[in-house]
Amino acid sequence: MTHRIDRIGKFEIIEQLGEGSLGEVFLARDTIIGREVALKVIRRTALVPPDGEGRFLRECQAASRLNHPNLVTLHEFGEKEGILYIAMDYLPGDDLETLLRIHAFTPKEALDLLAQVCDGLGYVHQHGLLHRNLKPANVRMGRVAGRPAPKLLDCGLSRTPGSGGVAAAAHLASLCCTAPECLHGGRADGRADLFPVGVMLFEALTGCHPFAADSSEAVAQRVLNEEPDDLDPALYPEINPAIQGVLRQALAKDPARRFATAEAMAETLRAMRDPAWSPHREPQPWILKPAKPITPPERPVRSRARAAWISVLAAAAVLGGAGGYWLWNRHRAGRIMPPPLPMTVASPLQPKPPEPPPDAPVQTPAPTPTPAAPGQALAQATSPAAPAAPAAQAPPPAAASRPAQAPVPATAARPPQAPAAQAARPAAAARPKTYTTVDEAAGAAETDPQGALAYLDQALAAEPGNEQILAHRIVALYALKRYGACTKAIHEARDAGFALWPMALRQPALRRMLERDAKEEDPHLIKRKAPAPTP
Repeated sequence: MTHRIDRIGKFEIIEQLGEGSLGEVFLARDTIIGREVALKVIRRTALVPPDGEGRFLRECQAASRLNHPNLVTLHEFGEKEGILYIAMDYLPGDDLETLLRIHAFTPKEALDLLAQVCDGLGYVHQHGLLHRNLKPANVRMGRVAGRPAPKLLDCGLSRTPGSGGVAAAAHLASLCCTAPECLHGGRADGRADLFPVGVMLFEALTGCHPFAADSSEAVAQRVLNEEPDDLDPALYPEINPAIQGVLRQALAKDPARRFATAEAMAETLRAMRDPAWSPHREPQPWILKPAKPITPPERPVRSRARAAWISVLAAAAVLGGAGGYWLWNRHRAGRIMPPPLPMTVASPLQPKPPEPPPDAPVQTPAPTPTPAAPGQALAQATSPAAPAAPAAQAPPPAAASRPAQAPVPATAARPPQAPAAQAARPAAAARPKTYTTVDEAAGAAETDPQGALAYLDQALAAEPGNEQILAHRIVALYALKRYGACTKAIHEARDAGFALWPMALRQPALRRMLERDAKEEDPHLIKRKAPAPTP
């Protein structure tokens, strides 16, 4: 860099750790949470045009979603005051290049460490990415569960398979660790990342590079046309003597002759730690042929027919049960139910009628109209269009021979309703709006933050990694002036892999909120520069 940097955004620079082809690496402290990170400052001249910065940010976004024990975690990336940076885990200690130079590993330890490197590469390849800059200097030695664990660095040069920039990636990577197809400018895939693993294995066993030369042109010529020297298996009695075949396959010029996947190479390297392991008892992992897919044997026709009969019988049982249940419901609904007993509702204030003499004929008492509740009477009295209550009909003749039942108080038929409850009905209709989709809640995050926040909280529990939900939840909390919760939501989104300003570029509502907060004399959130539009 042309001048000393003391601070980049919230990161306070402590010291310089090193310098590479992309830029400088600093030890920095996150002043908000107090965590020490490795901060890589990117030189803009190292980005390949056209759209170098845009491609760099897209690749960092893809790499930030990776989480594996053998990968360095990328916490944040962005731009502050014109400086592009990446914040990642800080791992104190040496890189693999330094440890290989001093012969720090036994052959068995080297096989175990490089098998873990293949584990990390396999995870990267499963997510559709390539490392494209693998070399000993980009492998840091960390520890997981008390044992050494290499962690891969520098995902800034990752490319999706078949994307452009192959020649630039080959130029930036160390020529000795670059696969021949990358030097040719051809199409690279995951097998191009396995070539540098073979280079590192050769160096760990012999102490020198397999394609060492005095100039970059000579190194490229050896990588393209020459084979490395053979090993003497007698010098490595603690590992399997087939290690020479493994090296020959890993360093093959033709990608089709290398290991098909990183997982296959990791399994083979672990098998090489056993000197007694025999390729005659297990598949030979170093045969220089592409692996054939394993086709499971066909099931016997009899088993298929039996399974088909079982399925048919099960379906018939289910349909029979459903039909029986339908017939039973229909039969029950068709039963003739006796008519209900007539109920005479009388007021308890009315006098009890005199009992008729024993010899008098039984007469059906006239039904007493049910008095209306106080609230209903008031509504009927004040409403000019209230229709008259229909006259009570006489009970059916069959009820005349039944004994009269005890009168039921009028208040038991319908509880009285106060006039205040009648007046409160229009207010109850103005209940808060409910939302059924994320788009509806996102659109109302600023106008109806309370209702939108209620739906977004439920949606976030179902989809924790939905960027739209995370962004508009921040906007809703800010609109409710819950600034502490808003800051916490920003940190939770960052921990989920969504840095704030790249998310604001894709979510206009979040960007408008950040711009409004930045214009305040006393911003409620951390004062941050509004993100520049994506080129």
